[in-house]
Amino acid sequence: MLSFEPITADNICKTAEYFKYKISRTSDYTVGAMYMWRDFYNTSFTIYDDMILYKVRFLNRISFTYPVGGGSLTKAMDALKEYCQTNGIPLWFCTIPEEAIPSLVNEFNGTIPGIPNRDWADYLYLAQDLGEMAGRRYSGQRNHINKFKKLYPNYSYQRITPENHPRVVDFLMDYEKNHGKEASLAQEELTRTLELIPYLEQFKLPGGFIEVDGVIVAISIGEIIKDTLYCHIEKANREYPGSYQMIVKEFASDMMHTYGIQYINREEDVGDEGLRTSKLSYHPVQLLDKYCVLVR
Repeated sequence: MLSFEPITADNICKTAEYFKYKISRTSDYTVGAMYMWRDFYNTSFTIYDDMILYKVRFLNRISFTYPVGGGSLTKAMDALKEYCQTNGIPLWFCTIPEEAIPSLVNEFNGTIPGIPNRDWADYLYLAQDLGEMAGRRYSGQRNHINKFKKLYPNYSYQRITPENHPRVVDFLMDYEKNHGKEASLAQEELTRTLELIPYLEQFKLPGGFIEVDGVIVAISIGEIIKDTLYCHIEKANREYPGSYQMIVKEFASDMMHTYGIQYINREEDVGDEGLRTSKLSYHPVQLLDKYCVLVR
């Protein structure tokens, strides 16, 4: 019988060993996302036959993510079916990437109850596009960047390190006080971001910030798995025009040239119209839909 345990700072890196088996570029199998939202989704995990199995509460029901690992998918599915039968719950899967649909539907008789929710689709970009912002389609972003450079010629981009963690926390506290959104999900994200900062080195999460006259005006924190950078956190002080465009470009360029990443996942817009407009303006190469699947 499967036994699930909650995700903690002490055990999450053990689960991350299985992320090398990811079959898609969706953002759900990442240390940053898992840790930040572990309480929100009541996330727990177990390792069975060299497969990582996550249990979450999604859409007010117990669900599971697609099993990945070096073991047998069939054995993992059988174990999940037995767990659900014993506990009297249906076997729902959530945040299923398109690449896993044929397996769940054709091999395990899964059904998809409806179309994927647009609000939860990840935005995937070419790293070169965001790192260079070349060509006519990025003229708007370049205008903002050029304005920022003209207004603040002494700006600098720096990596986040243990030594400057306190300054990053101060920026986030000020952001929450003066620029944070009132929506509960946005407040939750900011709270979880502050909680994540002490573990950046332990979780191997790179980050960078833009500084003007000794003041941090924008930050970004991500995670690299295979050829993809996942941007978990991106905040900028809008009182500094162009600060958002600057951190997007500088962080992408840094990660591209340092780690050779080819893609950048900037995650979902969760239905926020402002976020949606912004993310679309950077011209994603693909929206990564995520499905719910019921296996009987």
